[in-house]
Amino acid sequence: MKRNKKPRVANRFARGYPLTLLFIAGISLLLMLGCEGGVEPPKPTVVKRQRRQKPPAQEIQETVKEVKEEKKAPAYTYNPVGKRDPFKPFIALGPKKPESKAPLTPLQRYDVSELKLVGILKSPTGYRASVEDASGKGFIITKGTLIGRENGRVQEIREDRVIIKTSYKDIFGQIKEKEIIVRLKKPEEGGGR
Repeated sequence: MKRNKKPRVANRFARGYPLTLLFIAGISLLLMLGCEGGVEPPKPTVVKRQRRQKPPAQEIQETVKEVKEEKKAPAYTYNPVGKRDPFKPFIALGPKKPESKAPLTPLQRYDVSELKLVGILKSPTGYRASVEDASGKGFIITKGTLIGRENGRVQEIREDRVIIKTSYKDIFGQIKEKEIIVRLKKPEEGGGR
């Protein structure tokens, strides 16, 4: 015959008993340590309100004098003489150049850098130069010829160069002039045909 072995009730509780006992002992130890040696919370400080006392008449007179003296002191005034207008933009937003009613010449439609100096001719009346655009179209220029988009004018033609004077507007709105020198390339440099 086989017997059913049922665990005893006392045996079941005996297995978990040491763990439960350790858990309860740990919690009680923490509670005891936490309560021991604690710092008492600080007592709230009580501030008593003082009644407002009216200042004596002498103090009132002194403060009135101080206020009057402050009003008499001269305030700072801005003197714009010799200074630029802080509200004026650096770059002029208006039209770049005044529109002239005269029609543009073909040379004024090109930028000076787009033109190539091909040759310089010497004549009894002075020097003349021949320039070409990128497509190969040629133009003859003399001293005083209008050239370029920046209102350029041929100032001088020499044996090996052409000097062009242009005017432009800088970022401050002032009109400045600059000289552009276009040199004739020598045959060794690839200028001859």
